[in-house]
Amino acid sequence: MKIPVKISPFFFVTAALIGYLNSSQMSHPLILTLIWVGVIFVSILVHEYGHALTSRYFGQKPWIQLVGFGGLTYPEGPRLRGWREFLVVFNGPVFGFFLFLLCLCLLSTKFFENLYVLATLKICAQVNFFWTIVNLMPVMPLDGGQLLRVVLESVFGARGLKYAVFTSMLLACACSLFFFLIGSFLFGAFFFLFTFQNFASWRKSRDITESDRSEEITKKMKEIEDLLNNHQKEAAIPKLEEMRAKTQRGMVYNLTTQSLAAMKAEGGEYQNVYDLLLPIKKHLSAESKLFLHRAAYEVKDYSLVIELGGPAFQLLPDPTIALSNAEACAALAQAEPAIGWLCAAQRAGMKNLKSILSKKAFDSIRETEGFKKLLHS
Repeated sequence: MKIPVKISPFFFVTAALIGYLNSSQMSHPLILTLIWVGVIFVSILVHEYGHALTSRYFGQKPWIQLVGFGGLTYPEGPRLRGWREFLVVFNGPVFGFFLFLLCLCLLSTKFFENLYVLATLKICAQVNFFWTIVNLMPVMPLDGGQLLRVVLESVFGARGLKYAVFTSMLLACACSLFFFLIGSFLFGAFFFLFTFQNFASWRKSRDITESDRSEEITKKMKEIEDLLNNHQKEAAIPKLEEMRAKTQRGMVYNLTTQSLAAMKAEGGEYQNVYDLLLPIKKHLSAESKLFLHRAAYEVKDYSLVIELGGPAFQLLPDPTIALSNAEACAALAQAEPAIGWLCAAQRAGMKNLKSILSKKAFDSIRETEGFKKLLHS
């Protein structure tokens, strides 16, 4: 079975840029740049084949993609864990190191005399030695960081991912500072980017539980997704409720809860929406925040309406949201913000503002100077 390989045009653009930066001060820079492109292409392909062939040996169906800043191997099929996953990750650098040794052996034979062949072998040896060392650094998304993750997950379970990402974030930050201090700004920038990537991953990983990484849970979530995609919402609801009961907390729990709340919101069951979303308020998507804002208004939790009012209006600058915020502020006798939201509603397109101002909801602030000014304006 062949391993599919997809190549982005940006891969060659980046490879050519790296080659030119390393050849511009030498004689025959164009030829050397082309050699660099070939070396980078072969080296990364060999590296990714290390991952892919091991993955296929363990029963997966991998495919390779070469992108702007390197290569990726996508192992489709049953998920590997423990030592099998470790070997899949580790064999990428191993294949690269063998290519380095092969180039050294060919150079040591002194069989080749052509200067361009010798240059190709030397560049290939340097690239693969350097990339093997750097790639084994315990910083995600490098292979060393993935190996760290596999080891810590094997020892600590779901917590291992959090420990791995946090450690990776600290090391990436330290490497970035080191490279900036020695004047290697390109590598400093790369590790600076890795730092922020790991910080974002660490924030997400804090909610991960053992159930989130369960293959059984993943399979059932796929079944629910298929039902929703086929508009079989009635059949999906009991499965969502079953999933919530099984997981209790974590990313899958948050996702199923929000999906269930969205269906309840469509039916106008705002008390149910409120009861579902309030406990996971800190983990809501943008759409779910809008649902909770509306539900809080309907059940008269005006403090929560005010808390979510600004973000909700920023997500969806609708006059009804501004009006809900104004009524909530008025209910809590907060005249100034209530008037501000009424003005926001008018700017957002609310037409019948004068009749709205006569609503009983604004009786508590009706005698304030600001309200009277707005009424007569």
